[in-house]
Amino acid sequence: MATTMLTQKESQSLSVARTLLVIWKHPSTSRLRRVGRLDHLTDGRYAFRYLDESRDDSEFRPLLAFPDLDSTYVSDNLPAFFRNRVMNSGRPDYEEFLSWLDLEAGNPDLPVEILARTGGPRATDTFHVVEAPRLQQDGVLSRFFISGVKYCDGALDRVHELVPGQELMLRPEPDNPVNPKAVLIDVSSNEPIGWVPDWLAGELEPLVRDGSAIRIIAEKINLNAPSHLSVLCRIER
Repeated sequence: MATTMLTQKESQSLSVARTLLVIWKHPSTSRLRRVGRLDHLTDGRYAFRYLDESRDDSEFRPLLAFPDLDSTYVSDNLPAFFRNRVMNSGRPDYEEFLSWLDLEAGNPDLPVEILARTGGPRATDTFHVVEAPRLQQDGVLSRFFISGVKYCDGALDRVHELVPGQELMLRPEPDNPVNPKAVLIDVSSNEPIGWVPDWLAGELEPLVRDGSAIRIIAEKINLNAPSHLSVLCRIER
């Protein structure tokens, strides 16, 4: 895979089609930081660079594939750090996995779309990948799976009663002991089915706090999927 290192000045001329943010969760404090960004360029290549918050924590270490905090790395293919966060298409449950995500194998942006919808979690580190909510042509800001369904009392029963297209409610939870920016998702007043994922809550919380005109829609319900993939939502504006 051909990789080129550019200076910050050189990278300003790159034409970006879509951007994913790399969110790092501090292993001790659980604080979430935007440490990098992956740009899918209009010519099909990928560019990665670090953001300022990567320099704000003395315990953060650059990724092995991207050792220089001040350079932009451009590659022809999706870098391994991100590629390894996408399910291998050779797995027997791959087609079922795509159906849970409401995606098709022929989608040209499939790896990026999978990362955007799932966050690309891995058990071996504390990184997530999130697409910052942005207005698309169809009026959708972002898509995500509801988090923590199995930890929310009564949520599984409520999920079984959901129907595609049902509008849900957002409720900030500033007293949450783990994340003060947590946002609950209710089917009706004080009837939660889970949370906005922590790695997305930081991007969504300002919109909720400011009363922006956004809607959360239950787009796909997967009753046979693991709980963390049971409800795919979209954010509309």
